[in-house]
Amino acid sequence: MIASNTAIGRLKRIASFTFLAVAWPGPGQAAPPPLPCSDEIARYCKNLGLGGGRIQNCLKEHDAQLSPACRAGLESALARHREIQAACGTDVERLCKDVRPGKGRLAACLKAHHREVSSLCKDTLAAARKAGGRVKPTP
Repeated sequence: MIASNTAIGRLKRIASFTFLAVAWPGPGQAAPPPLPCSDEIARYCKNLGLGGGRIQNCLKEHDAQLSPACRAGLESALARHREIQAACGTDVERLCKDVRPGKGRLAACLKAHHREVSSLCKDTLAAARKAGGRVKPTP
């Protein structure tokens, strides 16, 4: 099945939701723990740039070599992604519909509109962050 340009745009937005939790500011954040796939990324994907799903595709290609911790981390990230998508999708469509996903642009858009972001989205992002999402330092 071939996706339309609109569907592709939505998929890109959806893929970005996973990273909203990592970029959403949180009070008094400590240094984040290492990612569960850090070793695998360093070993198999070290020369790949970020973006475009390159790291995700690389990890898929090396599925047989992934540690149990990495696999569990990926499953957890997918579950978190689905929760964030369900909670924040309407906010992204309403507030950031013209923002191109990637490089933290959607997170920056939601941050710029923080007073307008739904409580459900804010609470879901905070819960994802607390459950193990990484947080980028705010400038």
